[in-house]
Amino acid sequence: MGKYSQLRKITQVFGEYGIVLTGVRKHDHFIYDLQMDKIFLNGLIFELEYALNKELEDHKVFQVNAPSQLIALLLD
Repeated sequence: MGKYSQLRKITQVFGEYGIVLTGVRKHDHFIYDLQMDKIFLNGLIFELEYALNKELEDHKVFQVNAPSQLIALLLD
C-alpha cells in the first residue's frame, strides 16, 4: 500500500473522531488539547492499526502525544 493511500485512510479515521489534521491542530495533545479519554485514544489507535493492517509496538505507542506523532509512527 502506497503512502498516499495510507495517508488517505489515516485522514478518514481521524475525521471520524473529529480530529482536524491541518495547520497547528495536528500537534495538539490528545488528552489536554483534544480532551480525549484514554479509552477513546486506544480506540483511535486500534482503528488506525486495523485500517492499515499494521500493529504498533506498545512501548512506542505510549510515547505518542499528538496526531502528527501517531501518523509518523504509522508511516514508518
